[in-house]
Amino acid sequence: MRNKFLDGVENSELIALLENSSVKEKINTILLNESIVYTKKGRLNKSGACRILNMKPKELDDFIVECRDIIRASQFED
Repeated sequence: MRNKFLDGVENSELIALLENSSVKEKINTILLNESIVYTKKGRLNKSGACRILNMKPKELDDFIVECRDIIRASQFED
């Protein structure tokens, strides 16, 4: 079982990485609306995210892929 403190540190590092990238505005919008964008179990509510970000589901999928690519690219830089 992972340590919750370490999970929190890792998550904050990932958020900081995304906030310093081209997706900053969208990430901040998601963070400001966490109660709408995430379920009580911490899963992404795609419908809520699409509404908040004013995107279609395919655009949201592309945005998620873009975020993953940013994170992967940063892992290879280190």
